[in-house]
Amino acid sequence: MDSLRRFSLFCSWAIAAALIAGQFGAFHPAADSFSHLRLHLVVLAAPFLLLLLITRAWINALFLTTVIVISVGSLGQLFGGSMLADAGPRSPGHLRILSLNMNHNNAHTDQVAAYIGKMQPDVVTLQEAAVEPPRVTKRLRDAYPHQVICRYRGAVGIAVLSRTAFTATGCMNDHRLAWATVAKDGKNTTVASLHLRWPYPLPQAEQIDALSGIWDQLDTPLVITGDFNAVPWSHSVQKLAAQSGTRVVPGLRRSFTWGDNWLGDLMALPIDHALISPTLKAGGAAVGPHVSSDHLPLILDLETGAL
Repeated sequence: MDSLRRFSLFCSWAIAAALIAGQFGAFHPAADSFSHLRLHLVVLAAPFLLLLLITRAWINALFLTTVIVISVGSLGQLFGGSMLADAGPRSPGHLRILSLNMNHNNAHTDQVAAYIGKMQPDVVTLQEAAVEPPRVTKRLRDAYPHQVICRYRGAVGIAVLSRTAFTATGCMNDHRLAWATVAKDGKNTTVASLHLRWPYPLPQAEQIDALSGIWDQLDTPLVITGDFNAVPWSHSVQKLAAQSGTRVVPGLRRSFTWGDNWLGDLMALPIDHALISPTLKAGGAAVGPHVSSDHLPLILDLETGAL
């Protein structure tokens, strides 16, 4: 019993320390790196809480319970999401956006194009898409003739594709951002495709700071979609939302799967998001199936004239 008690104490302290550290992302990006595993750590904490109770480590059990409750309470972005409507024609004032990280364009063009054709989005945003040759963007040019493609690393780029015309476009190649103002049903909506770098020790925080000056220059209402390499409750995503005057579309969408297998799906992280201006209403959001990338596609329905 003593060895089991010591083991449960050690593991519960380690999990609690990681959960507590993740609450202090505003003070240093290293702490924010722990926040990305908060959901997994909460699940992992449950069996060790049971062990603490079995071994009658009451004070430690109370401490771990408190940490779990606080951690769960900070996952507010997981709740309140709405289901996605079926694919098909949409009434005026509605905009469907599909976002996908192409995994350095390793995704099979046929699978990606077939799924996009099935979902019939009005706008497609891509990350890690090939620029030379432009495989998927070239394949989709007939259906999405309006395209802005920005190179940010070698032959890899980021893109916004649309069925309808753009009224403005732009790139921040060094910061992995492409945007276009889309005209649909007499309304303009600026749609951005963003690929944030990995968290600390890589310079994700520095990239977010560098992007802070661009958001006021973009027309609103604004939609930012893409691979954020950060969970929705992290300081990184919340800071970017505050800087851009947007809010995270709620819901648990575990989009980064580490591969098309059961273990990858089990460990999946919610790091692909949509951030929208207050004047927009999310009619629904969901992730799609595997289309040969390690990321699942994110589909977002917007009611552009709701507010």
